[in-house]
Amino acid sequence: MDYREALHNLNDIDLKYIYEQLFQEKAAELHQIELIESIRKEVFSPTYLNRILQLMPSDEYSLLMHSIEEEHEFVPVPSERVFFALQSLLMFETKQGMILPFDLRRMIKQLDKQDIEVKRQQLEQDLEFITGVLFLYGYVHRQHVEQLYKRYFNQELSEERLNYLLQLLGIQPVEDMIILPVIRDGFVAQELPAYDAEHYYVPENFAELKLYAGSHHHQHEEALNHLIDFIQIHASEEEEEIRELIDTARFLIIASNNANLTMEELINLFAKDLPEPQFEKFEQLFITALNETRLWIYGGKKLSEVSQENEAQKQAEEEEKEKKVINLDVFRKDI
Repeated sequence: MDYREALHNLNDIDLKYIYEQLFQEKAAELHQIELIESIRKEVFSPTYLNRILQLMPSDEYSLLMHSIEEEHEFVPVPSERVFFALQSLLMFETKQGMILPFDLRRMIKQLDKQDIEVKRQQLEQDLEFITGVLFLYGYVHRQHVEQLYKRYFNQELSEERLNYLLQLLGIQPVEDMIILPVIRDGFVAQELPAYDAEHYYVPENFAELKLYAGSHHHQHEEALNHLIDFIQIHASEEEEEIRELIDTARFLIIASNNANLTMEELINLFAKDLPEPQFEKFEQLFITALNETRLWIYGGKKLSEVSQENEAQKQAEEEEKEKKVINLDVFRKDI
């Protein structure tokens, strides 16, 4: 099956939807042949194919490239295994598996695979970096992101590259701030904080930052995990509801900017019917988790670290005052 035939097997509604996604313009007035030829021309361009292959998840990319090298036209795997390829029109779904059009296969085979692989690795690193930054801080200044990138990789992160990464993640900056969508509305129409390098916790290396990348962020935080384990053991909800409760509790701690309100929300969600001994244990775990988890409000610092910094600052100020006190005895003369 060639690419035109594969597209001919789709209905007009699907073709118009695909066209509008590819070109970001209305397809209502276009006839089937115009839709098919426009889609084919776009997908068959080296620019499109290189970009899509760089973005493709590793397991799907390996499967696709193996099929191309072996010249398979039919790939007998369920569609969920190649969801990205299907969305990108590199394969077409059938009841038995996936169809890889022979003319598209030839086109991909001519591309520079080594260059694609280098760019795939670079993109994987950069996406791990930017998602690590986002989930460690919640909201962060561009300047800080650029400084971290230079620190870990000894090279500049261009504005163009940063904007591309944010576009892939569906992130829209607010002035010079990069903000997670889940909290972005809270910053709209507000005066944004000025950049202060001292505000941010700086992971020692990229390996530490990667602990916060993606959906598993903060899941290595020991004190937070103790609280989550307690909730999981004592929650009365069904399994699916417990998972939602745990996700909510984790978010409430990480995003907390008011300990009392966070405690109140968790009590209403989970702890209001606990017996007194268990409630006291819950309070202890909550306080420890809030103190020992890296929080967005403090630029990824733990509350305990912020307290130590404040104490150190006070001590330094006191010592500076003592230096400025004039010892009058120095000026006394024997009478």
